[in-house]
Amino acid sequence: MASSSLLQGRRFYCREWALDKLRRCLDARSGPKQAPGVLVTGGPGAGKTALCTEVVCPTSKAGLAAGLAQCCLASHFCQREDQRSTVLWRFILGLVEQLRASPLLSPGYKEILNSPSVSSVLEPLMCQKDPNETFKRAVLEPLLDLPPPAQTLMVVVDSLDVEYGPGDGAGKSGSIAELLASNHDRLPSWLLLVCSVRRQNKALCKKFSSIIVCVTGMGQESGPKNFSTDDGAC
Repeated sequence: MASSSLLQGRRFYCREWALDKLRRCLDARSGPKQAPGVLVTGGPGAGKTALCTEVVCPTSKAGLAAGLAQCCLASHFCQREDQRSTVLWRFILGLVEQLRASPLLSPGYKEILNSPSVSSVLEPLMCQKDPNETFKRAVLEPLLDLPPPAQTLMVVVDSLDVEYGPGDGAGKSGSIAELLASNHDRLPSWLLLVCSVRRQNKALCKKFSSIIVCVTGMGQESGPKNFSTDDGAC
């Protein structure tokens, strides 16, 4: 159920400095008081999806040299052309399947998923009914219980602002963006969350700005002078 990028396989250029910046953020993640993620912001057509695609499936020399793909635990690309890619329960189940299949995680993760208490919440109807509970029991709690991997890993989620909407006011998330905004501070210290959003969506950016390092300036220019962090954490 994971959604892949429509830009996969296309040439990547003029954003090599952004890859270096993400590499530094990844390397710094496990340090004390480091933010749990990176928010890539920019206007429409600024290159956010292209950057996320290059992180997951590199085609350029710079992308291959950055070595980010080998640290990518899972990815998801929300698409305006495919409404299914923005459905919360589909995102969660797709994420779980990627984690289950990844050789980067301890085999203990599969064992946790096979336990009756967790396998029950992975039923599609159960996940639709309470996606927050499924995310908690099948993603958050198992990852926190696992021994740290040999290297810091990342999860990439592109275009959070697509079909963004609030929950029902009863503690339930109504979108992928809201789910991640409510839980990114609970991720293990060995995991970096990399997300992208249009900078015009100030309400959504604000949900991440107080905790996540905010990467801005994804404009038409290609130099590192246009890539900054709000607090200089990475």
